[in-house]
Amino acid sequence: MLQRTFQHIPGVGPFREKDLWAQGIRTWDDFPAAGTGAPAISKKSDDQAREYIAKAREALASRNLRALAGLVPSREHWRLYPEFAQDAMYFDIETDGNENQVPTVVSLFDSKGLHVFLHGRNMDELPEAMAARRLWVSFNGTCFDAPVLRNYFGADRFPTPDAHIDLRFVTKRLRMSGGLKEIEDNLGVGRPPHLRGVNGWDAVLLWRAYKARGDVEALRFLVEYNLYDSFQLRTLMDVAYNRGVDELNQDVPRLSVFHRGDVLYDVSKIILELGPTERDMETLARVRSQDRNLREL
Repeated sequence: MLQRTFQHIPGVGPFREKDLWAQGIRTWDDFPAAGTGAPAISKKSDDQAREYIAKAREALASRNLRALAGLVPSREHWRLYPEFAQDAMYFDIETDGNENQVPTVVSLFDSKGLHVFLHGRNMDELPEAMAARRLWVSFNGTCFDAPVLRNYFGADRFPTPDAHIDLRFVTKRLRMSGGLKEIEDNLGVGRPPHLRGVNGWDAVLLWRAYKARGDVEALRFLVEYNLYDSFQLRTLMDVAYNRGVDELNQDVPRLSVFHRGDVLYDVSKIILELGPTERDMETLARVRSQDRNLREL
């Protein structure tokens, strides 16, 4: 789909792009060379078009995602996805619910698998892990997740991706209404029964239960909830790309849609490995010593 994109050319928007396709100029290779035939746009615009097609072609050949993202309008960054899917990272965060929004759990899913970062354990390793991936995929992450993390770590530590596809806006343009979980349900890929109805405020309460009482079961539930928020994004990205191509009626290969069954074993493994820390045990001992009701049971 990327090589059928002409909206990186100044003055070419969605309608002019469709007009080029209607003329039979379906890809960059189809754009007429200088001095051949009638102008595709206009004589002056055609010269500029050839210049920008050459820039995009060079950036793609060198795998320069940042340059391509700078050329293609952000609303069309979903077209970059198949070419750079191996560089993609799907992520989601939970916070403590306070005014300064401290991240508590962050899950990443990429070609190497699932990764979980917890406040007070390994959260400090997150910026480096995110910097390793050039293409970020989120749901409302440009408005919430990334700004929260940037504020927490500081702009000098928190990386900037070459491109960030926010599926909240991609799905809205495709008339896939609702939030992430509603869209998942409509696609037939909803959460398992024990996670249905769990929301962001529940995530805050689970974290507070863990911090107050060293409740590892609350932490495990929270991490499982957050993991689904990350790896489900890959399924949604695949579906959204295919629907975007369908909307444009383009004869290009559709993507195989990711199935979460491939990662559920890893989810279970991560959850079971979330044992209590020494601090958790100290918290639990303190709660037991201070709670008379518990001591009387």
